[in-house]
Amino acid sequence: MKFEPAKRESRAVAKPPPEALQRVDGGGAWGPTQFELPAGDGKNLTAILITALAGGLVLLAIVGLGALAYFELR
Repeated sequence: MKFEPAKRESRAVAKPPPEALQRVDGGGAWGPTQFELPAGDGKNLTAILITALAGGLVLLAIVGLGALAYFELR
């Protein structure tokens, strides 16, 4: 037995603020976001390096805590 999916009308959930029409740089109608994609020409190289180093340090800390727990609880 195959059921047809329910049909729903598409509607806007929220409208951007009126001042969004004047914004040009960064983000979208809601303004700049922290999740902007890096520029293709490498302008965000510093941000990419900082993020990679922070991620590496977090992974290193997790591995270190795992090794500590392994050797202490053995």
